Formats: sequence, structure tokens, C-alpha cells
Amino acid sequence: MASAVTYKEWSADSFDALDPAFVADPYPFYARLRAEAPVHFVASAGEWWITKYCYAKLVLADKRLTTQREKVMAVPPRHTSGSCPWTPNMMEQDPPAHDRVRSLVGKVFTRGVVQRLRPRIEQVAHGLVDRVEGDGRMDVVADYAYPLPTYVLCELMGLPALEREQLRAWTTRIHLKFDQAQPPAVRQQGEAADDAAREYLSRWISERQVRPRADLISALISAEDHGERLAFPELLSNLLLFLQAGFETTARMISAGVYALLSHPDQLMLLRGHPELTQTAVEELLRYASPGQRGMERWALEDLELGGKLIRKGDRLSIVLGAANRDPEVFPEPDRLDLTRKHNPHLVFARGTHACMGAFLAITELEIAFSVLLRRLPRLGLATPQPTWEPNTKLRGMTALHVRF
Repeated sequence: MASAVTYKEWSADSFDALDPAFVADPYPFYARLRAEAPVHFVASAGEWWITKYCYAKLVLADKRLTTQREKVMAVPPRHTSGSCPWTPNMMEQDPPAHDRVRSLVGKVFTRGVVQRLRPRIEQVAHGLVDRVEGDGRMDVVADYAYPLPTYVLCELMGLPALEREQLRAWTTRIHLKFDQAQPPAVRQQGEAADDAAREYLSRWISERQVRPRADLISALISAEDHGERLAFPELLSNLLLFLQAGFETTARMISAGVYALLSHPDQLMLLRGHPELTQTAVEELLRYASPGQRGMERWALEDLELGGKLIRKGDRLSIVLGAANRDPEVFPEPDRLDLTRKHNPHLVFARGTHACMGAFLAITELEIAFSVLLRRLPRLGLATPQPTWEPNTKLRGMTALHVRF
């Protein structure tokens, strides 16, 4: 693991975001950047990095910033390889367009729906442990963290079980297209995966329009609010958003949370002895090991000042959640995992207009994932001292996490 010394010679303008030392432990660099330049233009990424919590909250709420880059720059129309035109999802829209879509989605994707899913989520979690229990070891990433949200979301959407792995592979590649640090060839693979996933979902939307079932796709097709319905391109873009967020961020959080617990035996013992702390523990694990390290992009609609820096119209701003969620001005001893932390206003699910609609489902899956794993595997421990981290500067995750029990 990288030490603070490793970062002494680095500068925010020249550091390599894919350097293994940074990928393994970005937090010392985040701390330095937050202290010395909390609003900093990173030339290699072509955007302002916002690392201080108070500025991150301002960015999420400031009406002088937009989620729609089309408002400040010319963006060529985008089409998939098929006939369905591309349209932004609700996270890429400002009100009133955002509010309209969110209202329609909110009519069918409710807390009640998630609550009714709890028994099935628990069943899936137990089934995954059943598969490996006799082996005495497993890879948390491949055997548990990815299958759990993948199975649950595919069932919710009514997608075939045999195609889950293909969907997961697409969403993993799609996320890389948004990471400016990736080589062009890798980002192009992400674009191709995006096209393939859109073509796939287009077929299922068309099929459900003719033969509806009791699933999320059918419910979204029939959702209506004062005569308003979701158009085909809106259905497509928001279903893909559900897949990306539902698979990738939740899976990464399960594996990162397990690693954090196993790396802090005192906190692991505390949670085992006090399972009533699970809800508080999940919030702290989200803060401590934020799966989304950088994102929630905004574009400046006009010149403005933030943190003593002049942001020009058209500039892109990116919130560095891995830094903001460890700001000592908000979180005492931020680098310490404390499952009893009471005040925990982390920004993992954003705030305000664009707060994540899937937050309750993600939290429910995390609570069940940790509870089942700790209850079923009382001798759970790391099989290797360090996991291998993915070279991804926007989503923090592991390629593997080997444990024994």
C-alpha cells in the first residue's frame, strides 16, 4: 500500500491517476489536495476537482451549474448502432425535464417495491453462500459481490437469468468510457459496450410493449402522470442507468465493505456482537470506502467563483467523493473506520434534485449482504493481505478479494 511519502513529489497537474500506488491508496493524495487546493483544475482530466465537502455541497445545489453539457457546448447528436436515438437519462437532465422523468419513474420504483424484495434478496444472498460454504474459501468479488445485485436487478427488470453475465460485462466496460484517465482504446470499448447494451434493452422494451409482465420494464412502460408517459428513448436511457448503478456501484461497495471490515478486526468484532448496528455500519462503510470516487459532473452556465478560483462558463466540475467524504471539518478522524459514527452526512448518493433514486435499494442490499455473510461465515478472514484494485479513477473497486472461512 502507498504511504504518504509516495505522494510528496506528486502534483495535481502531473500525477498519474492509473499509477498502482495511487489506485491502491488515493486517500493521502486526496488529503493533500483538499488542504492545499480544494478547488483545482486538473489539466490531464480537463476539469475542476472539488475535494472539500462544503464546496461539493455547493456544486450539487448551485443553479449556475448544469448536468446538461449541451447547454454550454455543441455536442454532436449521438445514435446507437441501431435505430433508437440516444437521449440523456434523468441524471443528465435539469428541471423541468428531470422532474418529469423522475416523477414517472418514482411511481413504480418505490420503497414499497424494495421492501417486498427483501425476502428475495436474502434468499439470493444465502444461496450464494451455499455454493461456496463447503470450499472454505471464495473470491468475494466474483462469488458474492457481483452476483447479488446482478441477480436481484435482473429479476426486478424481468431479464433472463442466462444473460446476467453479459449484462454485467457490458456495464463494467461502460463505466470506463467516462474515465478520462483511460487510454482511448479502453474508452472506445466502453462506447461499444454502451451501444450493445442499448440494443439489447431496446429489444426487451419492444417485447414488453407487446407482451407486458409483472416487472419493472413493463411498469415503466405503463407509468402515467397527468397524461405523460416515458418515450421509448427515455425508457432506454434510464433502464441503462439502473443497470450501471445497480450492478457496478453496489457490487464494488459490497467487496470494499467486506475488505474494510476484515482489515479492522475491532470493528468486525463489534458488528458481529451488535448486529443492531448494521444500518449505521452500512452508512459508515459507504463514507469510508466510497465506491464512486469521482463524478457527479456539472458544467458552468456562467462565470462564477468557487473557493477563490474563477470557474469559466463551459468548464466542467467533478466532485471527488473519496476526498469530500473524508473531510476532517465534517467527519472527526475521517480516516478511521467507526461503525458507531452517529453524524454521517456522506455524499455517496448526492443531494437535492439529483439524489440517487436507487439509494434505498442499494442500502437494503448492503445491509443484507453484510448480515448474511457475517452470520453464515463466523471464521471469515482474508486469504491474501492485499486485494488487487482496478485501474479506474472514477469507480473504486477490486478485481478480486480472496477470503477463507
